[in-house]
Amino acid sequence: MLTTTQIINSFVAGETSREEAMRSLHMESYSELLNALADRGIAPSKPSLTQVQAELEAAMPILRMMETAGSDS
Repeated sequence: MLTTTQIINSFVAGETSREEAMRSLHMESYSELLNALADRGIAPSKPSLTQVQAELEAAMPILRMMETAGSDS
């Protein structure tokens, strides 16, 4: 059985996924994991460029729709 510190260190090292760390720590949201990192003075890891690009691609249609809706008023 791993300790909380071991699980967090494994997550920070990239050896454990966010979901796996949260499940092991019985956390329901990512904000809880971020708070656990902050409590230990650890900055959260930055997402990969691929992940950022994928999230932007997914968000752009919504943002464009919102922009268009806003300009109609």
